[in-house]
Order: sequence, then structure tokens, then C-alpha cells
Amino acid sequence: MLDLVYKDLVQHRKLILFYALIGGLIGVVMMLSGSDAGAIFSAYVMVSTYGFAIRSTYDEDKSGAYLFLKSLPLSDSSIVTAKFLSVLTAAVISVVFFNAAAVFGSAISTPGALNVAAILGKNIPAFAIVFSVAMVFAGIYLVMFFWAGFAKASTYSRALLLVIFVVVMLGSGFMERSPVVQNSMKMIEMGPWIPAISIVISLAVYGLCCFMSILRVKAKDWS
Repeated sequence: MLDLVYKDLVQHRKLILFYALIGGLIGVVMMLSGSDAGAIFSAYVMVSTYGFAIRSTYDEDKSGAYLFLKSLPLSDSSIVTAKFLSVLTAAVISVVFFNAAAVFGSAISTPGALNVAAILGKNIPAFAIVFSVAMVFAGIYLVMFFWAGFAKASTYSRALLLVIFVVVMLGSGFMERSPVVQNSMKMIEMGPWIPAISIVISLAVYGLCCFMSILRVKAKDWS
């Protein structure tokens, strides 16, 4: 199973590097210009995780890789779990890289002593929330892929993202008009336990998505 994870990461290393370079470059340039690049760095965690999931499943669906894998002495659980682990690993790599990019950007944009702990302490809550959202979305997409195939999964995922975008925009408009909601959101943002809880919940949902995908693959005729 770990060989499949390694294969996924090596096969799509250029994609991971592309997201890292683009996101890191934009973020560092923003920091040099005096802007706060935290949103860019955290957003690229979401972009790189979801992009990796879509691209890797597209390539394997196009090449018929799953038919080949199922012909090998590998269990359905190993095949599915390896895909979920590779996406999770790509997400963790993104988080580590963009935190390092934030530290690097601060080092060259702010003269004087570099307080790495303060920078990471400021960034980690936002990264934790974005990482959690990325894992939930990636898990949902992978479930759709293993249940319906790439063509339907990509269509469903675009529709899902559009619906979520509309809901977020409407919700933002409502929040701006509601002082009670704004105060509640501030209390949540200030809670030091929120990032840890979000990660635990998202990984639990991700694990459930993996389990559902395994059940589907065991029952599905991939021929």
C-alpha cells in the first residue's frame, strides 16, 4: 500500500511542485510589498490538495490503472486507502511548505530578529481550518470518484463547489447584517481549541469517506 502512495506522489511531483512554486511566489511577493499573504498561503493548501486529488484520479481513470491494480494481488482496501493516504500526504506537504514560505517571506520582508514561533503561532490556526476544509472536500470528491467514476465525480464536484460558493456568499451577506452572528464568530475565532477540533473532525470525516469508498470498490464491477 505504501508503494502506491509513493507512486502517486512521485508520478504527480510536478503538479505538487507547480502549486508550491506559484503559491509560494505570490505569497512572498505580497509580503515584500507589505501585504498580508496568509490568505494566499492557506488558500493554496486547499487548491493543491483538491487539485492533486482530481488530477491523480483523472490520470488513473484515463489509463485504466484501477483495472490493472485489481488484477494484482492487492486488496480493494489497500488500493482505496492508498489513494486517500496519498491525498492526505499531499495536503500535509502543502501545509509544511507554505508555513515555511511564510517564515521565509517574513525573514526577507521584515528586517531584524526573526521570531519563527510567533509567525507559526499566527498562521497555524488559519492553516488548520483550511486543511480541515480541504480534507473534507477531498474526501467527498474521492467518494464520488470511487462510486461513480471520474466523469460524474468531476461534474458533481463542480456543482457542489458552486452551491457552496453561493451559500458562503449569502451567508457572508447575512453575517454582515447580524451583530449577534459576528460576535459569535469572533468568539469562535479566538478559541484556541477550534483548530485542533476542526482537524480531528475533518480526519474523522475523511476516514468515513475512505470506508464508504472501500465498500463501493468491493461491490463495483470496474470492467
